[in-house]
Amino acid sequence: MARLPGSGPPRVALVGTGGYGAVHFDNIERLAGAGRLRFAGCTDLRPPGPGLLRRVAGLGGTFFADYETLLRAVPDVVVVATPPHRHREMVCAALAAGAHVLVEKPPAVELADLDAMTAAATAAGRLCQVGFQSLGSAAPARLRELMDGGDLGEVTGIGATGCWTRADAYYARAPWAGRRRLDGAAVNDGALSNPFAHAVMNCVALAGLGAADRPRAEAELYRTRPIEVEDTGCLRLAAPGRPPITIAVTLCAERPRPPYVLVNGDRGSARWWYETDALEVAPADRPAITERHTRVDLLEDLLREVRDPGAGLACPIEDTRPFVGVVEWLAGQPVRLVPPGARRRHDDELGPRNSIAGVEEDIEHAVAQSRLFSELRPRPGWL
Repeated sequence: MARLPGSGPPRVALVGTGGYGAVHFDNIERLAGAGRLRFAGCTDLRPPGPGLLRRVAGLGGTFFADYETLLRAVPDVVVVATPPHRHREMVCAALAAGAHVLVEKPPAVELADLDAMTAAATAAGRLCQVGFQSLGSAAPARLRELMDGGDLGEVTGIGATGCWTRADAYYARAPWAGRRRLDGAAVNDGALSNPFAHAVMNCVALAGLGAADRPRAEAELYRTRPIEVEDTGCLRLAAPGRPPITIAVTLCAERPRPPYVLVNGDRGSARWWYETDALEVAPADRPAITERHTRVDLLEDLLREVRDPGAGLACPIEDTRPFVGVVEWLAGQPVRLVPPGARRRHDDELGPRNSIAGVEEDIEHAVAQSRLFSELRPRPGWL
């Protein structure tokens, strides 16, 4: 694996400054201030405002007209934080230009695109990390240790919940929002595929699904508004020799709740709040305890692995193949409209939005029992 040049900190560039790209810019600014990197510059389709230009100039960088021009500045590392359907062209171009890459999640929504990026990284001898931030936490390794060590007994199920709310503005944020395809390109901007991609990937990683696994999938997908994808859904995966995975999520909660991963065993359970790195371990014969874990920043993790190879990346792109396979499969499943009587309309401090009556409890029950919504008893009234 090619190392970064030895003369000074690596030069890092950012493609995409809006949305989550703004978080990446803040992080680059932090690391530049600590002397961990030099900022080469950034680019975005939208013209930069004066505030962004001042920050770019303050870091000694350049706002480039497009990503092709940015790559000609020969950065050592490129962070790609664009919509998922643009990842393949930009990641492959950055790798071919000799840069290592951190690409935002989801890395792709079709396997052909993911495989092309993986092959490009191999051909270029460069690293490609995917921005599943929660996999930088020490909590999943600890949870895997509990599972493998028998602390929870035989694992009977792995699951994840997600109860968030998204206002109307969320679906007006970009032309691809809430779409399955845009201008012939796959987008698959569903709740399971994008906002709760972390929940799906965390479960896939804990179950140990690899590139060769082809889990049997079942899903029930619902929407409360005129979009092409789900804003509420339940997904169940089964692979030989692995515990069943059940993930239930909504963007139509009356009030948001923190998402978590749940591992059930016949002698206890463990709950990982993956946004905060808290892990609650509840053996059947002892009081529950809560552990607090640290996490590594994924850009720092990438820079470390390039400088000192051997430990491996927190989330290399090849590890996300089972996740992308699930996302591609979801794009072919029907999405049903929640009946009008079960939909509630709000206009409050969270903005104009929809909610589904009782969906939070249904999500909790589905994951705890490894069941799809339609299998719950009593059956949810909004089905």
